[in-house]
Amino acid sequence: MSKETSLAIRTISGHEARKAVLRFDDVIPSEIPEGEERLDVSFISRSFAMTGLPLRKLEVRDFGRDDSHFSISISSNLIRIPGYGEFIPGLPYGAKARLLVLWMTTRARETGSRHLEIGRIDDWMASVGIPPHHDNVAMAKSQLIRLSTTTFSMMLKKENLEFFKSDTLIDSVVFAADDMIHYAEGNLAKVRFPLGIELSEKAFKRFTDADVIPVPNEALRKISSNAMAIDALLYMIYRLPRIPKGEDVLVTWRQLVAWFGNREPMSKFRQTFRGSIEKAKDAYVGADVDITDEGLILRYSPPMETRRLIAVNGGGRQLQRLRSTNRVVPHTVPHSDESS
Repeated sequence: MSKETSLAIRTISGHEARKAVLRFDDVIPSEIPEGEERLDVSFISRSFAMTGLPLRKLEVRDFGRDDSHFSISISSNLIRIPGYGEFIPGLPYGAKARLLVLWMTTRARETGSRHLEIGRIDDWMASVGIPPHHDNVAMAKSQLIRLSTTTFSMMLKKENLEFFKSDTLIDSVVFAADDMIHYAEGNLAKVRFPLGIELSEKAFKRFTDADVIPVPNEALRKISSNAMAIDALLYMIYRLPRIPKGEDVLVTWRQLVAWFGNREPMSKFRQTFRGSIEKAKDAYVGADVDITDEGLILRYSPPMETRRLIAVNGGGRQLQRLRSTNRVVPHTVPHSDESS
């Protein structure tokens, strides 16, 4: 656990503090036993692979994406702080918000628990190429608060039916005293990471489903500061291995701007997206994707490979990458443009 988080925990005392941190003693050990292997991989749910958050900060409470089959609306909730007043935290956005969703999904799968230990975020940020310096940590705190106070609503059209569901990623959060006031007043330097978070039951189920998508950390490290490239990579990891061999699939520019844009003009989107898709292709070695005047041409590409990590003892925990690679084969899920 980081020094900053430990100091925050001591501001609320004893037994009650431990209860407030959501039973962290039940989470996996903080150290990996010597010699134990694990995959150098993160995970993301299918719905998040298909529906990105805003790319940049938006001064609005609501944001949405849709096509002819599926839509998602993202709303920042009004928060009332006892004895202070009300404020709107804002919508989550950018690369850090996406990486935090990856972190939550990965930790839920690793621990089998809805209760996530915040103290391990720094280690995970470093593992996907985000140096844990002040600006990155501050942005991660801000995006975690925004994710904690956001509602996601989805509609799906299928045959003669329409399905609607609304959900939050996080059910409950424990903050240190006055941190939400500091955040509401823009004093991000005074805000500490939440002491603990509890995923919603729906989010936990979605994050631990059999059809989540493995994302090699080695690929994330190449694009960890580019939100659009992260979205493009997640989409390709989900989509390419499921295309029948020998088939070409066209995704038009109109479809692309609906799912990857940020409310910008088409001409600006096409220019930005070209650079991002090239970065994503560089991260996904072997991705068979062409950029054309009509849009993207997708073809079957083998699933990405993930490396194994092994813990070694040497004056502190170290993770040594093994030479061998291990292919992660996606679960067989028939493709549909109707994301679930």
